[in-house]
Amino acid sequence: MKQYSEFMALVRQKLGSIILLGILLSALSFLFLVSNERNFKVSTDYLVVQNSSNSTDTYALAKSAEYIGRILAEGMRSELFINEVIKTGKVNPEFLPFDKKEKLKNWEKMVRVEQNANLGIISVSVFNDSQRQAAGIAEAVSEVLTTKNNLFRGEGQNIEVRILSGPVVEKNPSLADIIAAAVAGFVFGSFVSVVFIYYKTPGKTKTYGSSAAFGQMGMGQKERMDRSGIFAQDDNYLESLRNLDK
Repeated sequence: MKQYSEFMALVRQKLGSIILLGILLSALSFLFLVSNERNFKVSTDYLVVQNSSNSTDTYALAKSAEYIGRILAEGMRSELFINEVIKTGKVNPEFLPFDKKEKLKNWEKMVRVEQNANLGIISVSVFNDSQRQAAGIAEAVSEVLTTKNNLFRGEGQNIEVRILSGPVVEKNPSLADIIAAAVAGFVFGSFVSVVFIYYKTPGKTKTYGSSAAFGQMGMGQKERMDRSGIFAQDDNYLESLRNLDK
């Protein structure tokens, strides 16, 4: 309880520094989020449905749709999908670098795919500094998914991809994202400050206490040695040696 009370007293003493570091990391989190995110976001949700008149096993159809959904989600990250998006004519053919590696890297940053495997839903978000270009890419992605999904699955599968919602255009980052980043930065900064106080300050106090105790002990030993005449005996011994030399 004593250590806890001392720790809390130190926290109260350093409260200003704790809050200051929390605000600093909160501001850094905000700047990092704003500088690394594109200005606009276009979101669209798709539902993968497998139609079959020969089977009444709805569970098997649902699992098959989930499997196809995973394949489509992975296929959207491929160069083949990018080329099909360009072929739609809805985007500028030069909106991505010519180098294949850089093209895939930029596409992955620009188009983010999330999948709800249990429901067969694919959520696609397109990020760009231009609202018009972001909307064009989203429309091209929708066209490829709904009309050319057979390029990314096997033949003989009666698969349909439907648009559930969207495209929804919004500013990016959203207010909720900014608040979440700022709060997370403040909490993390405050936590780091408290941990630093917990691990560093007690150790220093202990060291100072040990040094003081050692100093007190040393002074006590010296006084006892003075009182016992040890130093005086040493002086007499040295004086005797000098007399012998004479």
